[in-house]
Amino acid sequence: MLRELQHRVKNNLQMITALIRMEARNVPDNATGDKFDRLAGRVGALSILYTALSSPDGEESIDLGIYLSQIASAVMQAHAVEGIRLDLKVDTWPVSINVAMPTGLVVNELLTNSLKHAFAGRDGGGTITLHSLVDDTGCRVTIADDGIGLAEGVTWPQAGKLGMLIVDSLRTNAKARIDVKSEPNKGARVTIFFAREAAAPEAT
Repeated sequence: MLRELQHRVKNNLQMITALIRMEARNVPDNATGDKFDRLAGRVGALSILYTALSSPDGEESIDLGIYLSQIASAVMQAHAVEGIRLDLKVDTWPVSINVAMPTGLVVNELLTNSLKHAFAGRDGGGTITLHSLVDDTGCRVTIADDGIGLAEGVTWPQAGKLGMLIVDSLRTNAKARIDVKSEPNKGARVTIFFAREAAAPEAT
């Protein structure tokens, strides 16, 4: 019965994501439609997380590399742009749910930003990078693009926005170090670093 309930919840989250995206396409105001679309992406990221949690092995940890690669695939499919390629490299690494969830939301938001804005007004293709690489010290997640960079005076995350709340959650739950760099016409890069002991799953 529990397995059946989990299956229904997962299906309902996927349906909610589809309905929000459909509504986004039907909204005449582009700004409002974009907000709907971003909401759909966030619900989709949580749906992927829930799918991992409802696996038969009952593990209370999430493989960060696999989770982020699934989010990247979903974002690229939802916002496909001709000529834009994804450079994806991930290592398998189990982390706590409290680390995986905000990391997935940050990656979802940054990849969406890149696809929607990083290559505006530019002819030709471009590359979006998502690396989640592990060494003896911990894990370094890099989200980058070779687009136009952040607009002058614009920072990420912006105070008072959801992105800032998610970043604060990462700093609190995993003591994450976050570095943001941007250069005009050279792109933007966000690096998130977790020490091994801070992001490890809780012992059961």
